[in-house]
This record gives sequence, C-alpha cells and structure tokens, in this order.
Amino acid sequence: MFYVISKLFTGFILPPGIFVLVFLFIAFKSKQKLIKLLSITFAIFLYLISTKPVANLLLSPLENIKASSQKASYTILLGGGFSFNDFFKFSAHSFKREVYSYIISKDNKLIFTGAQKEIKAFKMDYETFNKYFGVNVKYYLTKPSNNTYQNAFNTSQLFEKNGWEKKIYLVTSAFHMKRSIKIFKHFGFEVIPKPVDFLRDYNYSFIDFIPNAGNFYKSYIAIHEYFGILSLKLRGL
Repeated sequence: MFYVISKLFTGFILPPGIFVLVFLFIAFKSKQKLIKLLSITFAIFLYLISTKPVANLLLSPLENIKASSQKASYTILLGGGFSFNDFFKFSAHSFKREVYSYIISKDNKLIFTGAQKEIKAFKMDYETFNKYFGVNVKYYLTKPSNNTYQNAFNTSQLFEKNGWEKKIYLVTSAFHMKRSIKIFKHFGFEVIPKPVDFLRDYNYSFIDFIPNAGNFYKSYIAIHEYFGILSLKLRGL
C-alpha cells in the first residue's frame, strides 16, 4: 500500500502531474464556462500524453519499420546530441546509434554526419572504442550540419564527390527513422533502415497510468517527429 501511495504522490506532486491538478483546480474554481472548458481540456490532454499507453500509441506508427535483408557498402550514422562531461561523449540516444554503426560497419565505410561539436564527440568516442575494444572501422566525416536535411545534403555531396553508390544503411533512433528516410531519398539515396533506440515499451502496470515526465518526453518526441514529417510534406518532399 505504501508503494502505491508513494507512486501516486510523486506522480501528481512532481511535473507534469502537478500541472494536471492545477488545471483541474482552476476548472473547479472558475465561474467562466470557457475557462472551465479550456482547463479541463488541458488537464486531460496533459494527463494523457504523460502516460505510457498514449506515448506508445504516438510512437508506434513512427517505430513500425520493416526489417530488410538487403546489403550495402556504406553506413550513414546520424548525430543526436553529446555530453563532453561523460566518459563517452555521445548522448544516450546517439550512443546506441554509434555502437550499432560500429557493429554493422566492419566491412563498410562509415560516414558520420552531425553538428561541429558532434563531430568532435564522434572522434573522441571512436578513439575510446578503438583503445579499449579494438574497433577498427574506416570512417569519413561530412561537413558540419545542424539538422537532418543538412545531414542528407552534405552526405550526398560527399558521395557524389567520391563517386560512391548511393545505397546505404541508415542508422538513427527508431522514432526518427521515417523522417530521415524521406529526406535521404529526396537526395537520391536508396535507404536500408537500421533503427535502434526504440522507445516503445508494452510492459504495463498501474504505474504506467500515472503521469510522469518520462512518458511526457516520449510523447513530445513523437509529436515533434509528426510536425517534422508534416513540414516535409508542405515542402513537397
């Protein structure tokens, strides 16, 4: 019983749960119908996107990627954050991408594309992996880029400069894969998706129906991706 109470307490005292209660309190106190309606709507919306079932529902279409047995001679690794205070310099999302790209690139050329500091982080991590684990992968770096569109554009320039076949393994987080595929195909690449870092989790307990920041973050990531895909459609990609 204490465990249940503690989870309910933290779920509704810490953000985002506390804001659900705040909106409900405003709805209860307000005498204006519009404010009541808006407050209840915001409370319900915030509650839902902070629970695991709804986060999974939003992520599922993004992370539902068909596996492929096709082969490619080039691996494209997309950057996704860094932390120079850590032993490994890539962020948690990027680190999973990085390790997987090493595994599938033993006989491939590995091309890393990211921002200037991400390139620095990649070099430092590569030296660490090579020192402790004997990773020996032939890699190339594109010009620094600040988003996936620039990643694809700069990678395309590198491939065209070297006369490489544009058939690639594309390594990125599963939630980001569908948008990335669209962009790389726009620049003439034949993409074999190699997703990692899946965020869906279908192991449920009562805790997953209590709002928490982790599920809110997953929902935010999914919604961000949907807006990104929408922006591509509006640009005709």
